[in-house]
Amino acid sequence: MAMNTTRLTTYWTVGEAATVIEFLDMLQDALWETYGEQITRMHCEDLDDRIRDSNQCEFEFSDEIPF
Repeated sequence: MAMNTTRLTTYWTVGEAATVIEFLDMLQDALWETYGEQITRMHCEDLDDRIRDSNQCEFEFSDEIPF
């Protein structure tokens, strides 16, 4: 697989940089609103898979904690 390089101009005016940051914030908000639950579910499933694949023993504890 070939590695791709993306070049990004980073010499912007302060106004241009602020506009890009504002756009990225709006994009993040829109994506989270649309896909947030699915992204959360995906991360939980990935975590479950890593825990299951880590060969750790699972113990069932039924001791009541006296709080």
